[in-house]
Amino acid sequence: MGLEKLLYLQGVGAEFIDCFGELVHIPAMDRQGILTTMLLPTSFNQHHCDPSEYASLITDTKVAKRIEHLDVEPWLLPLHRFQWCEIDKPHIDVQLPDNYLYAFKITVFGEGIDTLSVTVKCQDCSIVGEYHIDGQRYCQYRLLLDKPNLQLGYHHISLSFIGDSCRANTLYGQIMIAPRMAYQGRINSPTAVQKQPWGLNAQLYALRNDSQWGIGDFGNLAELIDYASHASADFILLNPLHALDISQPENPSPYSPTDRRRLNPLYIQIEAVYEYKEVQAELTSQQWQQKRQAINQAQLINYDEVQSLKYAAFEKLYQIFCQQHVKPESTRYRAYLAFVEQDKSALMQFVEKEINLASKYFNQNAGFYLYLQFVAHEQLEACQLNAKQCGMSIGLIRDLAVGAVSHGAEISANLGLFCDNASIGAPPDPFAEQGQNWGLTPFDPVKLKQHDFSHFIQLVRSNMQSCGALRIDHVMGLLRLWWWPLNRDLGQGGYVYYPLETLLAIVCLESQRARCIVIGEDLGIVPPEIVSRLQHAGIFSNELFYFCKDHNGFKSPKDYKHQSLMMLANHDVPTITAWWTGDDLKLRRKLELIDNDNKLQQLLATRHAEKQQLIDLLIREGALEPTESSELDQLDFDKVILAWISVAAKGNAQLFSVQLSDLVADKHGVNIPGTWKEFPNWQRRLPLSIQQMSQSNKVQQRLSAIKQARQASNPAFAANVSLSTNSEQ
Repeated sequence: MGLEKLLYLQGVGAEFIDCFGELVHIPAMDRQGILTTMLLPTSFNQHHCDPSEYASLITDTKVAKRIEHLDVEPWLLPLHRFQWCEIDKPHIDVQLPDNYLYAFKITVFGEGIDTLSVTVKCQDCSIVGEYHIDGQRYCQYRLLLDKPNLQLGYHHISLSFIGDSCRANTLYGQIMIAPRMAYQGRINSPTAVQKQPWGLNAQLYALRNDSQWGIGDFGNLAELIDYASHASADFILLNPLHALDISQPENPSPYSPTDRRRLNPLYIQIEAVYEYKEVQAELTSQQWQQKRQAINQAQLINYDEVQSLKYAAFEKLYQIFCQQHVKPESTRYRAYLAFVEQDKSALMQFVEKEINLASKYFNQNAGFYLYLQFVAHEQLEACQLNAKQCGMSIGLIRDLAVGAVSHGAEISANLGLFCDNASIGAPPDPFAEQGQNWGLTPFDPVKLKQHDFSHFIQLVRSNMQSCGALRIDHVMGLLRLWWWPLNRDLGQGGYVYYPLETLLAIVCLESQRARCIVIGEDLGIVPPEIVSRLQHAGIFSNELFYFCKDHNGFKSPKDYKHQSLMMLANHDVPTITAWWTGDDLKLRRKLELIDNDNKLQQLLATRHAEKQQLIDLLIREGALEPTESSELDQLDFDKVILAWISVAAKGNAQLFSVQLSDLVADKHGVNIPGTWKEFPNWQRRLPLSIQQMSQSNKVQQRLSAIKQARQASNPAFAANVSLSTNSEQ
């Protein structure tokens, strides 16, 4: 019983529903292995691995002591360091013995509110919980607060006791007052008559033009914003912009960052940096231009060469910054200092680690790396401002990765919050029979709570800057994550649960403060207990067309989830061209992800049936003529794409997007899950520049089809457009 209780208190799950809807019990050995990874010293498996130390962590005595620490001791604290409530029912909880007779005073202050003080006794409060310790009953007393005196935010609390000489000290804590829902923008406004928002999802690094430095940058993003806004798009959904490992440029996955709070400097547009005009002559010389042209001609990004060239240019820019702004303490330098002060502690964590990681490539001081973050922040902020000025209702949508690598600044400088003896992934399923291990370090749910959720707050807040919406990758991680022990002697992994209600409340509060819509990527095994909570919190679901099916085949557009972002495809699935031709399956066979030719033929036959289901849907929706369905292989695929996009775009989903690679009918995928060096993941550039897209009749047709379909999906808007047009005539 003691061990089972400790497993519960640590958040180690006992069972789950798999992708077939079957109940799976996690073996006791695997659950104890997860518990062991939590109790091991930090980085234990990186130094030595003595199995005898594992058993010593879970003795009856240590289990009992840990239970007392996690379950008993909190009841002996009258005021916890962190608590939260919703603005609709503001309250503060205190824990006291049930026979406590003295009065106590609670004071709430901070974040622009008038100080609120209340003196009460226990009988003035309601009891919402109780616990018995050595024959003494302790109660959780709830004091309701006066709503008009409060507002959303993080406030301070003090608790002092009146006339009780045994409790002379004043206790302090923090209360987070959260909204019921995340920010909705104008999407759910009952008075707004507007088309249903739509946009493009783009891998920023993959954008191209003839003048860039071998990789897409914020300058290309500005170009895309201008192009998309002229097509009446409302947003651009980007890959994560997080900082990556400067010491391993050959590992470019944006979902494996070193620090999710910082930006990747490779996205800086050099020509747009304030200091560029002073070094323009040198950087446009033949020597530099030859290097740029060489890396700019390749279809695949050579991150090693791009990093080397761009950082050489960054050094030139930083020298000018030091000479012209640091020494005379110019207005620009003061803006730089203000940027640093906003988040100085976390910035310095990143910079110190960056200096260490970059040592084999560069020899620069802390100011250099701070400068790059300052410039990247400037340019991203300018892009969002530009998007809004161009009329986009949302603008940029950023993407928050589910974790970070253990050797980066975010984890190594905050080890007290994470379990670096484990890695995040997914359990075995038909698509990955051995399970998935993403090489990312998980939050420890107990430590997260013990540190007042401060890092999670900072993480969400930093990623809601300079955007109109945030996509949270693997949003199920707010509830649970699959952990793999780094030492496989400790078992085959299991689910670890997190304080969903608190994390969701933080997301909603930060969303309202930043005026940032939230989209939760809920693809894969989605536990039912999170679905309704996300919906009630106003978090948008993230659907993919390929997976939007029922027993009859692909769902009708009217049956799409309303509160969702519908995407034709994303970075982890084949492009629509590859899907139609079956090239994705043939490539997976070539990479031995499909282990024999018979299985390949079976999958191709299944795909053929799915293609027929797609055509049947397009015909039912009036996007194709019935005569066009006789022979799939003889169909004009350009017509299929146009019909496919139109039908999906007119669906019930409030948000809709198409990735650029599908807009240009590229067959190459962004990433093939289950591969690393076997395939050039995250390296392929788009086949067309934005200028070439603007000159393509096919691309323009597809954009027009989306625009018309989105207008048609909101009858009120379509009627309004018609009235406006008639009145003008």
